[in-house]
Amino acid sequence: MKIIILALIAILITIQSSRLIHSSGLGITIDPVNLPHCQAIEGPVGAEDITIDAYNQIAYIGADDRRLYLVEGQPTQENGAIWMLDLSQPDSQAVKINTDITGVFHPHGITLRKGANGEALELYVVNHIDASHHEIDIFEISKPGVLTLRRRVSYPEMISPNDLVVVAKDKFFVTNDHGYPHGSLMQKVEEYLGLPMSSVSYFDGEKGQFVIEGLKMANGIALSSDQKTLYVAETLARQVSRYTQLDSALAWQYQDSVGLEFGVDNLEWSDEGKLLTGGHPKVFDFLAHLNDRKNLAASEVASIDVSGKEMLAETIYRNAGEELSGSSVAAQLGATLLVGPVIDEHFLRCQVN
Repeated sequence: MKIIILALIAILITIQSSRLIHSSGLGITIDPVNLPHCQAIEGPVGAEDITIDAYNQIAYIGADDRRLYLVEGQPTQENGAIWMLDLSQPDSQAVKINTDITGVFHPHGITLRKGANGEALELYVVNHIDASHHEIDIFEISKPGVLTLRRRVSYPEMISPNDLVVVAKDKFFVTNDHGYPHGSLMQKVEEYLGLPMSSVSYFDGEKGQFVIEGLKMANGIALSSDQKTLYVAETLARQVSRYTQLDSALAWQYQDSVGLEFGVDNLEWSDEGKLLTGGHPKVFDFLAHLNDRKNLAASEVASIDVSGKEMLAETIYRNAGEELSGSSVAAQLGATLLVGPVIDEHFLRCQVN
């Protein structure tokens, strides 16, 4: 019996070691994939998520110094902010937007609700009040860069919100990147054992409900234009998974996944109808970067073609961390590609053509 128990332990250790090597990127080599020209844009610290109003050529940026929150589970005392960048001007700089929100404001994932012509009507923002209290803040956009708070939403199924995507006014999907609150022991257990305990919830305007469960650190999320297909980035699985709607927004069936060579983060649509994602090739380097910004962490951006029977991913940018450490998002308008980081003090404006 003792030999059997020891053998089982050895097998479990082998399986866990193999999983850890795969999910963390241990041993991989960072071969650069360069873009013709990338400019560092100063201003927002931790420009973790970026979304683009193509109609007005404005990029909205959710920024916060979130290192303390990610390491210890508690936000900093100083609030974060929403910034904007005018993409119609090649030499524009990021500008902080003054909002009328009161109290704690630590933005994470952001997304736009757009009108029939593609104009941005509202900005939806994940706001971390503390490690176990979160809300979705909904801002009306009266004109580009002018945000007025309309509603604050919280519900029990929003456990550890990361990103979101809007279906209609006051209706949206939110990813929970963990099944337990940040800073808790179980949250750490989830990460290091790679447990599939994260989820996607749906808010119908009045209440929330889990719609997809059993994910490995659900992160970015995107919805097809016909709202029949949902895409979820799973950071620890290093993949983007595709789900097909059944009879309602509450029922989704897994279709397939595409594997990538990095821990995927946010998702954004490109002009060409491809999914863009940024992320972390070497997770342990990224964790070291969280503890000290001086430690470089590689950045990678991929474009995913979802038009075929199988999704196909192509790396369009990879850097060891000298230009940008710990990329989390890529958003594109025309030839301009923006790459944002989790905690770095600048983001990149690159030219792709």
